[in-house]
Amino acid sequence: MNTNKYIRIMAKEIKGKKFGRLYLPSYKEQIVKECEQEGSIALVCERHSLPKGTVRNWMRQYSSLSYQHNKGKRRTLSEREAIVREIISGHLNIEEAQLKYDLSCRDTITQWVREYKKRQESLIPPLPEQDPATADHTVLPTGSLEELKLSQLKVRALEIMLDIASKEFKVDIRKKFGAKQ
Repeated sequence: MNTNKYIRIMAKEIKGKKFGRLYLPSYKEQIVKECEQEGSIALVCERHSLPKGTVRNWMRQYSSLSYQHNKGKRRTLSEREAIVREIISGHLNIEEAQLKYDLSCRDTITQWVREYKKRQESLIPPLPEQDPATADHTVLPTGSLEELKLSQLKVRALEIMLDIASKEFKVDIRKKFGAKQ
């Protein structure tokens, strides 16, 4: 009778993920490995119909040391922007950036890229639209309009850099105009 029970247990273990209410350690390790590779616990939980809390507990128990080390690591804004600039400039693609900077989730990087692009767009204030009836009809060459936008962007970027440097070094960097007394 005991042998029969053991055979049924083995059959269940070979067959799948559960033994009664308990999940098998081999299944837990498989899910943890998948979470580490995927980078998203939520996606893996949805795919396997598992509770997120359960999988988080498994991650604490079974995850690799490198995952544990990098799990709580937060990148500063300047680190994220440096990574994104490498991607946008074409020096790296997202997969190469993941490998180079030991990032586990592709979605995180794409979100950084989106946020970076939004910040860049917000740096260039939109040109006020004029009423065609009141506008003077001076036509600028198309290249000069682009150059104007680019120069405005550069000025705004330099102002932001000055603000950041002033905060970081706690020194007023901007030149004060006026006569010395």
